[in-house]
Amino acid sequence: MVRVPFVAVLAGSLLALATVAPVAARIAYSDRPPVAHTGGFGEPSCHACHFDERLNDPRGSLSLGGVPERYDPGESYRIIVTLSRRGMGAGGFQLAARYTDGSAAGRQAGSFRVTDDRAAVSEGKTGVLYPHHVEAGTSLTGRDTATWTLEWTAPAEPSLPVTFHAAANAANGDDSEFGDFIYLHSKTIRPAASASSPKR
Repeated sequence: MVRVPFVAVLAGSLLALATVAPVAARIAYSDRPPVAHTGGFGEPSCHACHFDERLNDPRGSLSLGGVPERYDPGESYRIIVTLSRRGMGAGGFQLAARYTDGSAAGRQAGSFRVTDDRAAVSEGKTGVLYPHHVEAGTSLTGRDTATWTLEWTAPAEPSLPVTFHAAANAANGDDSEFGDFIYLHSKTIRPAASASSPKR
């Protein structure tokens, strides 16, 4: 039997771990980001891992189309998350909608439903819903642009403002945490005047 020095075995094990761990992380992040990374209510954002470039670089943008200025009770709204940056090779996002203030601050507001195969919804430990990209949704939908479509249904009995927080990664597509640009966006909306006014 040939004896292999312990140092050689240890070095080989460390090399194997160094090789496998980054691959596992890349697969996990391309399939879905970790929950609670929108940058809102004290959460970290995608920048916690993709930290190589500055936040919200002016050569790109993140927007939430379809979010109303005021929402009606139980009404559904088609939300389009749009990430754009010249030269981006792949994209990803995460979104949340929570009550803005009061005793309900930070709690889930309304509900989400995805309407294409580029996204899914995951629930965090506190019950907050996080729509996010899936692996099929990391591809671009146009030149230098990635979009994701979902549906938000407003609370049935609105009385408080709701804040949407979104984080997105304009990635270079090299499956690493380097060279990617992270964008954050937020928007606060209020219940429609008729819905929030006391009934007589």
